[in-house]
Amino acid sequence: MTEPERLEKAEHAKHESPVRRIFVESALIVFSILLALAANQWNDSRKQHALAGRALTAVREEIASNIRNIGLKRPYHGTMWIATKRADSLRLVHSLANFYAVAPAWSGFMNPEYDGTAWQSALSLGAVGSMGFDTVRTLSRLYALQGKIDAYASNIESFDFADAAMASTVRRMYVYFATVATNEDTLVNRYTQALKLLDPPKEK
Repeated sequence: MTEPERLEKAEHAKHESPVRRIFVESALIVFSILLALAANQWNDSRKQHALAGRALTAVREEIASNIRNIGLKRPYHGTMWIATKRADSLRLVHSLANFYAVAPAWSGFMNPEYDGTAWQSALSLGAVGSMGFDTVRTLSRLYALQGKIDAYASNIESFDFADAAMASTVRRMYVYFATVATNEDTLVNRYTQALKLLDPPKEK
């Protein structure tokens, strides 16, 4: 650049409008702030999706564990359902000894333990916000049902095993085991449907 050109440029800069400089500087500042906000939002979104992914993995493992727990107890409940139904319909039980004879498998109520820790953690940490509406709706309904079934199975009313009360006790046990076994079948079906929804698509 020649000396005259440098002088002309310096003179032009000297007479440049201050308003224009302020406008340009303000625009650069606003652009920088918006860029930083967008970067933070993208980073937060990435973290939320990662958190939702970990939460869904934990929920899948939890559901699979609950299915296994039901599988360990369901045969026993089915056996007791059949035995108490037969004993009640034929009026075979009039004493505790009669009950042991018609239901030799009897060893208590043996209800499965239902875990909901992973789902509760996902709710507490806000991970459900990135899971999608259908997923959240399915899991919410599933765990609500699980809570109701668990409450029914856990809140066992006292059963009177005195000889004089055995006939009515067997009737109540039949209703109880029939309800528990049916609930377990329903819950396993719901678990299976949920796992199909949660399983990531397999690569072809």
